[in-house]
Amino acid sequence: MLRSWFFGLTVIGLLAGAAEQIEPPAPPQKPNPAPEMAKLQRFIGSWAGKGEMVEPSAEQMKKTMPEGAPEMPSSFQGANKGEWALGGMFLKGDGWYEMGPGQKAHYVEYWTWDPTKKKYRTWYANDWGEHGQAWAWFEADGNTMRMEGEAVDAAGNAKRGEGTITFTDDNTMEWTWSETGPLGMMKMKGTSKRQ
Repeated sequence: MLRSWFFGLTVIGLLAGAAEQIEPPAPPQKPNPAPEMAKLQRFIGSWAGKGEMVEPSAEQMKKTMPEGAPEMPSSFQGANKGEWALGGMFLKGDGWYEMGPGQKAHYVEYWTWDPTKKKYRTWYANDWGEHGQAWAWFEADGNTMRMEGEAVDAAGNAKRGEGTITFTDDNTMEWTWSETGPLGMMKMKGTSKRQ
């Protein structure tokens, strides 16, 4: 009997000691935005730009269009507003572009830093039903960003693309974009200026 009583006290003592050592976990702390997000500050604000189709040429494009279809313009325009979202964890871009009469699209995009890939991750969607995602990173000079991604157009066709954004100064971006999709290879370039 003494032995079982001693054993019982020992177990109670061990449990009490274990209970004293267990501390409730601290509540999770909201992290700060990754330091790399600060590099996207240059995109904040209102921008307007113009672009042009480099390839295919207007003559080549006309050959792919149905008989009697209106000629596709070789230049286009657009505008964008960049702002911080969700406490600075994301950069949000909200804008539009117009590739010709009746060809205006409104879009929204989000950018964030992916610490596992060491790149920016972006998502894009527009009111024509197109959507895509891409990876982006700055070159060593800090003024040129490279991007590569994939998307689905309004008809459900897959597209892949890559391009660059180069800040020639704090108020001017020059960009290029090459895309392979249902119409083959398309190459565009343009310039956007802070408003």
